[in-house]
Amino acid sequence: MEEKECAFFIIDYSVTGGVERVTSNLSKLFYQNSISFNHLISLHSKNNVSEIAFPPHLKITVLDKEQDFDVETSLYSVLVQNNIGTLIFQGDNMTTTLKVLSAASKAGCRAILHYHGSPYAYLKKYIYLHDIISNPVNIIKIAWSYCVYPFKKRKLKKVISKAEGGFVCVSKGVQHELINLFSLRGSLKNRIVSIPNPISFKPMPEADFKKEKMIVYVSRLTRKHKNSMMTVKAWQLIEKDFPQWSLYILGDGTLRKKMEEYCTQNKLHHVFFEGMVSDVKPFLEKSSVSILTSDCEGLGMGLLESAAYHNALLVTRADGGVTDIVEDGITGFLSPVQDAQKFAHTLSKLLADENLRKEMGQNACKKLEDFTDEKIILQWKQLLLNK
Repeated sequence: MEEKECAFFIIDYSVTGGVERVTSNLSKLFYQNSISFNHLISLHSKNNVSEIAFPPHLKITVLDKEQDFDVETSLYSVLVQNNIGTLIFQGDNMTTTLKVLSAASKAGCRAILHYHGSPYAYLKKYIYLHDIISNPVNIIKIAWSYCVYPFKKRKLKKVISKAEGGFVCVSKGVQHELINLFSLRGSLKNRIVSIPNPISFKPMPEADFKKEKMIVYVSRLTRKHKNSMMTVKAWQLIEKDFPQWSLYILGDGTLRKKMEEYCTQNKLHHVFFEGMVSDVKPFLEKSSVSILTSDCEGLGMGLLESAAYHNALLVTRADGGVTDIVEDGITGFLSPVQDAQKFAHTLSKLLADENLRKEMGQNACKKLEDFTDEKIILQWKQLLLNK
């Protein structure tokens, strides 16, 4: 009998994003450890050439370039034509996920769902009082989210019940959210596993760099899930108290112009917008503190990379998996979501105490021992062998 092939499936391989980076890193890790995944199936392709450097051994197929495109039909055809027996697929969109599971089932293919976010990113609308005050239309959005919540929850439960090949969360935080959300027991609970994303960097010796009075924020600049505006709002509250410090914002998005205008209007002179940065190493080597103001994070790869450079971490207590990395008071601080004043107060505490920053940075770096390639590949091998 002909040996079956293995493949990855993502929404758009050609764009720069967390899922694309993770898939590239995972495919490299598999290749280095003789796990044969030679195919990458992409639902769409916005660009002609990928912005991410995928390994050259991957054969890439884009589904929506086919005639009479239909997700389930096209995927089924590709799975059969390429003799795919195992598919690890991006499962953040529930409608697409159900179609992928159906196509894989018809093709006799084991489908392992790779879940990169929190279930609450799908179920919730992160809208708060100040959002309603600034735009009353948000009341309608909140009301609608309450109406559709039970239907979305039911669809997510259906996905779990059909994900017989495995349901891989990128953090323990997300794994616990799913189990508790549905009070899962028995076989359904057992199929929800946590395997962190592989990291393409190693902890750095402190002697290799010199810390400066720099804060970094690495993220998409968006309102949805990231709540990026809170970064400059919190900084505005304390900049005058720390004239030697600077905030560097690495990333781009729909909020960038608004954030820049806010800084200009409030005469913030120590905020620097660097845009999309392909190499964050020079910033992490010099910075002392890394911050994140999200409402929701699957894991937070930027936090792991910051930890490698001994940065103290300050993040909001977001839904998802930030608590896999940030132990409050040990590797960093957890601050309430949507509270710029408390965030600014805690940031002030870090900026004023060099010893505290150094201690937390060292602890954060030690935390990377939980995310080694050896541990990650062992977990994947166990899952792939457990048929």
